[in-house]
Amino acid sequence: MTVADKHEEQELNILERTLKRLSGGRATNTHTAFEIHEMIEKGLPSQDIIYFVESLTTHYNKEMTLKVIGISERTLYRRVKNPAPLTAEQSSRTWRLAKILTKAEDVFGDREEAQRWMNTPAMGLEGRKPIDLITTQVGYELVDDFLTRMDYGVYT
Repeated sequence: MTVADKHEEQELNILERTLKRLSGGRATNTHTAFEIHEMIEKGLPSQDIIYFVESLTTHYNKEMTLKVIGISERTLYRRVKNPAPLTAEQSSRTWRLAKILTKAEDVFGDREEAQRWMNTPAMGLEGRKPIDLITTQVGYELVDDFLTRMDYGVYT
């Protein structure tokens, strides 16, 4: 198996685990990156996102998590009574958060440690908390790149 094959297999595994995390562990008919793209464009189900947000509140400020997603707490919980999918932008931001958490778990080998790291200033991110950076695509890429470097043992 080449390094490229290993990376592709690992990326597919991250996609599958991220999808499982966002669907509350239930099976979905989505299996490829293109199907995930279409699902995000249509909007993730709000009830799944409520479950996802609730699963993070032990380590994160709920307000910050919702800021990353781009939705107010009141609006999100209003969707309990009137279920409606998130917008494509909110769905995309939610996907990025879940995917970076999944990758951090791989790097740190533990869910608790990964969530703790997301909320701790990192020297490789100019002293910023990863959770604060992933509110934008550029910040997400900085955190993703830093995790990749950590995974390969390159911290500078």
